[in-house]
Amino acid sequence: MAATLSLDTITSSGSTITVPTGKTLAIADAGALTLGTPPVAITTGAHVTATSSANPTTIASGDLTGKSSYAVVFDASSGTATEFVVNLPAPADFATTVITVRSNVAHGAGNKITIKDSGGTEVYTLYHLNDYCTFISDGTNTIRTGDEWVTIRGEVALTANYSGPASTTQDFWDAVGGSVALVYDIGDGWSTTNDEYTVPHSGLYRLAGHVAMSGYSGAFGLKSNGTWIQCVDTSGIAYSNSVNSHRTFSLTAGDVIQWWVSENAASPITWYGNAAASGKRCTSDWWCLRRY
Repeated sequence: MAATLSLDTITSSGSTITVPTGKTLAIADAGALTLGTPPVAITTGAHVTATSSANPTTIASGDLTGKSSYAVVFDASSGTATEFVVNLPAPADFATTVITVRSNVAHGAGNKITIKDSGGTEVYTLYHLNDYCTFISDGTNTIRTGDEWVTIRGEVALTANYSGPASTTQDFWDAVGGSVALVYDIGDGWSTTNDEYTVPHSGLYRLAGHVAMSGYSGAFGLKSNGTWIQCVDTSGIAYSNSVNSHRTFSLTAGDVIQWWVSENAASPITWYGNAAASGKRCTSDWWCLRRY
């Protein structure tokens, strides 16, 4: 025979209350079993995956009841140059839940998924298929776990030969004018107006350049906000017509990066360009290795 108890408090003359072997304590409502003061719901073992393409998508506190893990698999394939927004719940509403937002479908051209905290502040942005970020909360703050990936990369290329003046140090992509092709730019950092790269998010970046030219040759020099971070050799460093350089830099959102070259030959030299990637041409490249 089933028995019904109506109690506000269960107590014992001992220090332990035991549910005997073979018996189950059944809690009807998800999240109704709590620990501590204030009460924190026990949610271990419950996971939900939600798919969405809605703009905006808001994760409500009710979506997380009884869940230890909640994943939003997002489709940002529709439209172009569209910002899709995923709103996270208040930190107090997911103190026992791990939230992951992941891009699951190839984006429409220029689309991005901006993840915002409950105050409307951007906390991570997904620019590409399979980008993702995982969040936890201490009850007060929204915290990135570090389990994340962001695709920010790009390349510009010289599409026609450029005859540079002798004995000149110059901002290369500004100097060559219209012979610049933006091959790709995931993260929208390159300015086709100023021929400069503006860092979209603080982080660890790899900056690179491929120099193809006649006569003396050297790697690209780099300036950030007008200050050298990789200086060019104004004397020419080698008899070579193809030199690569790759370096890693810690950069801050808003830093403006320029690729510079220098040549001290007595007569103009040629910087090689080509419309095809298989041809001999100068390029500059960037990759975000880790967002801070």
